[in-house]
Amino acid sequence: MTDRKVNDVGGLPGGPIVQQDHALTLHEKRIDAMLMLLTSARIGAFKVDALRRAIEAHTQGEYHKYGYYDKWIRAIRDLLIEQGILTSAEIDARIAVVRARLKGAGA
Repeated sequence: MTDRKVNDVGGLPGGPIVQQDHALTLHEKRIDAMLMLLTSARIGAFKVDALRRAIEAHTQGEYHKYGYYDKWIRAIRDLLIEQGILTSAEIDARIAVVRARLKGAGA
């Protein structure tokens, strides 16, 4: 038997497939926009193929725990660190600033 990547579910039993379109949330739109900017020819931080590789590098538990766009944002974070664009500490510091701002706004 060959090793499967976490996203390889071919031939495995699965649940029902929901085929209904849904409107993207603001969170999802922002993640999509971030990916489009980072992979654009002008910025070129990484290629879309790298995003897929980063998603496939998640553990089985992580892969099944997170939703579609949550997998994207985790992979974007990993790639920004991998490419030396940002450090983990820089990302964490910015997240702390945003959380503090939201807390102060009563969110």
